[in-house]
Amino acid sequence: MHNNHFFLRILARELRQILTYARLKQCFSQEKDELVIGFERQNGQDFWIKCSFGSQFSSLQFPDEFRRAGRNSVDLFSDLLLHEVQDVRVFENERAIGLYFLGEQVLVLKLFGNRSNVILFQVGEHQGQFQKRLGKDFDLTLGQLDRSIDQSYEAFQEAEGDWMALYPTLGKEGGNYLQRLGYTNQSMEGQWKLLQQTLQWLDEPQISIVETAKGIALTLFPNDGEVLYQTKNVFDALNQFYSLHYSVGEFRREKSLLMETLGKLHLKAIHYLESLEKQQVKRDSSLAYEEIGNILMAFLNLIPSGAKSVELDDFYHGGKVTIKLNPLLSGPENAENYYRKAKNFSKEIAQWEATVARKKAEIVELGTQLKGVEAAQVRRELKPYLQYLKVQQSTKQSSEELPFKQFVTSGWTIWVGKNAKNNDLLTLKYAKKFDIWLHARDVSGSHVIIRNPQQQTVPKHVIEKAAELAAHFSKRATESLCPVIVTAKKYVRKTKDLLPGQVIVDREEEVVLVRPNYWE
Repeated sequence: MHNNHFFLRILARELRQILTYARLKQCFSQEKDELVIGFERQNGQDFWIKCSFGSQFSSLQFPDEFRRAGRNSVDLFSDLLLHEVQDVRVFENERAIGLYFLGEQVLVLKLFGNRSNVILFQVGEHQGQFQKRLGKDFDLTLGQLDRSIDQSYEAFQEAEGDWMALYPTLGKEGGNYLQRLGYTNQSMEGQWKLLQQTLQWLDEPQISIVETAKGIALTLFPNDGEVLYQTKNVFDALNQFYSLHYSVGEFRREKSLLMETLGKLHLKAIHYLESLEKQQVKRDSSLAYEEIGNILMAFLNLIPSGAKSVELDDFYHGGKVTIKLNPLLSGPENAENYYRKAKNFSKEIAQWEATVARKKAEIVELGTQLKGVEAAQVRRELKPYLQYLKVQQSTKQSSEELPFKQFVTSGWTIWVGKNAKNNDLLTLKYAKKFDIWLHARDVSGSHVIIRNPQQQTVPKHVIEKAAELAAHFSKRATESLCPVIVTAKKYVRKTKDLLPGQVIVDREEEVVLVRPNYWE
């Protein structure tokens, strides 16, 4: 509830006492998503407000002092410097506080969760804002921030006791509190009385910081969670909440996310190994490609033209064998097709064995990582495992600008070409030399790129996810396993005589066997 209207109502009341007639001394940003506002009060003391508005967590802090960095900081809302605060108020039924300055200028702290912002209004019209990414805020006017709601008993009767219609700002937490008091079992008068008692409680509540299943929370209501801190001081509450969110809440969140991520990777590796082992059983029970080619060559006169399959004598193992054919090819050409597959078969077996060995090692490694995360007691002990939660810097081109299919796994961005010309565009123009290039082996298909602008070692599980896409967007999409070439983009080139989509791979750094798979 740290951004709830009723909590902000208390905060605005305290800020009014402290900031009335104070002058804006500094307003600057030196960290992404962080704005620092400094005031000089009439008694000569400084008062600081630190606005931390990240995409995952937003809150206010009130440090006793704040030292501005010598560089990498930028001044904001300079027109307000040395202006005097005349009033502080919370907007009606809204999660926003207005700091009113002389000259009809209002600095609004808009505390809308991951859409929080600081906006400057002049004579009610938008003049500037801190978070430029929130485009809709540019169209706001000051008058839109107040939400007038009839909260009389008559309106309550008309709403048939629906407290949400009158006080939506109580939110889910307020609704749960009313239910614990037996709200639904009361008469209309009893419900109104309970509602008024709750509102009276919220005027000067005990502020608690609790640990819940979802993390660290600030609440104005009695709560079943473990209470970590209690106070009546709204500034202390926010400072402690921010600190505990990162020292306790973020540790629990990251640990839970790591356990979930590693658990999925571990389970996936186990299933993948099972699939590989089933493929070996299938191969062992199947006729070798070279044997099939020999059988076809021995009975060319028995192969009907345009047939999709043929049943012939198996002179290797006895009995009959049904052989699939390409109806567009002649008997000798079908035999040659099987000879070509036989040529690559020994290589694929070696690749298969290497993949099985690597997957077994990966299962052991992931199991060890899981135990390490589970044993961690403090945030610094999670540091060796945070690579699994790594988020790459966003690329310069947005998804709307790029003409490729785009996927993201474990923070790594993957691009997939859409057609032959698009493949050339992807590989020759957009991909950089240290990006990873993938393509299904010996068949036509999409070029696939793993972006690697930081020139880091790409994790094996990310390569395999990209390889699954390369296999899916290829002529081998219907096969159970597909060999995929993996190499650095710098080893891929094109000469003028090649058709669109065709390239020369000077060095195959690795070939992986994967199941074709489309994932999002």
